[in-house]
Amino acid sequence: MESIQDFNVTYPPTIGDDCLKIFLSNLDGRINTQDLHTFFSPFGRIEHIESWTPKSAIILFSDMDSIDRVLLKYRKCIINKQEIFIRRFRYGYIERAYMDSKILFIKPINNDLSIKWNETTIRNCFHKYEKNIEKIRIVSKSFHGFIYFKDYDIVDRILLQTNMFRINDIPIEMKRAKSNEKQIEDNDIHIEKLIKRNKLLKKQIEREKVDARHEIKNLKRKINKLKNELIDLKSRYRY
Repeated sequence: MESIQDFNVTYPPTIGDDCLKIFLSNLDGRINTQDLHTFFSPFGRIEHIESWTPKSAIILFSDMDSIDRVLLKYRKCIINKQEIFIRRFRYGYIERAYMDSKILFIKPINNDLSIKWNETTIRNCFHKYEKNIEKIRIVSKSFHGFIYFKDYDIVDRILLQTNMFRINDIPIEMKRAKSNEKQIEDNDIHIEKLIKRNKLLKKQIEREKVDARHEIKNLKRKINKLKNELIDLKSRYRY
């Protein structure tokens, strides 16, 4: 195993297989590589610890099982009174690494009209994870969607292999859903409910209009009947 490097030095993540790495964020000066080695070595053999930025690091394990053991117990941990976020490493992609979300945001790289952007198409694309999907929400007009998974780590695993997911040979952009995207989803659901309510009210108004027209016709018939009776009475008592 290579010697543990001093934490204030930044190294490019070129050592080892990315699939055997975890990404640590939210680090600060209270934590060094020896602290990281002490905390994570019980989960498996550590081959290397790399500094990524002054506030993040990468740990290379000897096998995938070690990473599974870490993430089975921790999504975040406390070392030297500092909260650290733990994720599977994905080279070139650390956006939202601090987040923890069971919801995956997806959209095709190109808004190709040949794509049937519906739940069936998406389930076919993610068929390997079908048993882990709780639900799928489609936003057809803007060609994006949200996949709700049972476990946080499933989202991490999928983000490690983005090149594996295509629809009509078009790559799919994927990332963890942000909290405001969840809020957008809630707003969309509320809007959909309002639209349905509006449709029901329109139907009710139309029914009431029809009923009102029938009532008006009945009233006109009654008025005409009364007019005829009045004319008949007048003709009888004219003389």
